[in-house]
Amino acid sequence: MYEAFYPELFLSLAVLVLVIYGVYQPTLKTAIIVLLITGLIALPNEQFLFWEDKTLDLTNGLLTINSWISITKLIIIVGSISILLMLKDTKISGQASFDSPVLILIVTLGSVLLVSSINWLSVYLAIELQTLSLFVLTALKRDSAYGAEAGLKYFVLGALSSGLFLFGCALLYGLTGETSVHAGGQICALTSNGEVGKILITISLLFKLSAAPFHMWAPDVYEGAPTTTTALLAIVPKVSVFAILVQIGPVVNVLLASAILSMIYGAIGALNQTKIKRLIAYSGIGHIGFVLFGVSIGSFESIQASLIYMIIYVIMSICSFSIILTLGLSKNLIVEFSGLSRRHPIMAVTLALTFLSIAGIPPLAGFFSKWLVLLCGISSQYYLTSIVAVLSSVIAGVYYVRIVKIIYFQAESSLLIWKDVLIGDKRGEFRRSILIGLSLYIILFIMISPNLLLQIAHDATMGLY
Repeated sequence: MYEAFYPELFLSLAVLVLVIYGVYQPTLKTAIIVLLITGLIALPNEQFLFWEDKTLDLTNGLLTINSWISITKLIIIVGSISILLMLKDTKISGQASFDSPVLILIVTLGSVLLVSSINWLSVYLAIELQTLSLFVLTALKRDSAYGAEAGLKYFVLGALSSGLFLFGCALLYGLTGETSVHAGGQICALTSNGEVGKILITISLLFKLSAAPFHMWAPDVYEGAPTTTTALLAIVPKVSVFAILVQIGPVVNVLLASAILSMIYGAIGALNQTKIKRLIAYSGIGHIGFVLFGVSIGSFESIQASLIYMIIYVIMSICSFSIILTLGLSKNLIVEFSGLSRRHPIMAVTLALTFLSIAGIPPLAGFFSKWLVLLCGISSQYYLTSIVAVLSSVIAGVYYVRIVKIIYFQAESSLLIWKDVLIGDKRGEFRRSILIGLSLYIILFIMISPNLLLQIAHDATMGLY
């Protein structure tokens, strides 16, 4: 009965042990092993895959398990393992890098607990566990002004969103007298105060997803944070917040407005960017718009499409960040990709295909996920929003194709050539190469045989009904 929560228990104990172990030994390889074991424990089995939202006595009504929770946990764990594989066994800012893997494990633990939560108290505590670790990881580059700015912005706006969340919870608790998520959902339809509480909670979660108009922190934080932290921010917290947002049954009008704004702002905001991480931040805002569009439609098929979109978005993010880290860009400028097709032909093809997939060019994975969401939008008669989504994708396609043009058709500047001569040619590491290879394989071939992905998403969405 309690084996549903073995992953959380094991991960909690492992984090406590690694905090002490890390003082004496590097923790990166141990952290990867810990997450692999957690993933194996978390593999859904028949006993609780279609368990109908039974709250277990062990957690006193704070956590639950069903197929949606079980599968999103696995996505989070796979994403976290990918982030750890991107890390190097080197020192960061003169400090031993043991704190980085441990903090990533704490973010994973917070995300896994957040997905399982069924009570406003456990939701809030899980969000804070996740966010506080991300504050530290964001400001890890202590000698960088950009790093300090990123840490401070994320901290202040994270505190603001936590305040909104607690205020919303207080309104719902005042009405219902209990902190259960489902009780709040039932009452909010009856009174305006309940609706206000639900809106505040939804806005707080949209902050965490960096959805417009609550996206203002994302470009600066992505740019100032170390690249592995940026990858973590783009993948793990978004999956967990998306999963809980679907479960609490958010206010549809707020979500739909945010989805439309996110798609427009994500497309237009990235057009004049010169730095790759800022471009990825705006790109992420646009993708979250598509995901929220699926959630706001609210049908079984649309939530399934949103989950598939999220999975493919995670895979594409892993691939693009692995390549950016392997190339070792000094200033993270887009122009640094020029001449890549002559220096690293295979890496150039991989990066070009990844960005074309993110743009939604058929027959790559990105097109498949956008097509599913738009199909649900059209079949549910959201015609205007679907037109906005298509136009946003066309505009967004411009800056992805521009990167492909820089990779293949732009002459390398003499400054960049001298930099390569002085630094020497950096070959990709084995771990990152595996990540790039696996994620590219999925991006290329998921369209040919999407049955496994569709089945996983279907099984997960069954847990919500």
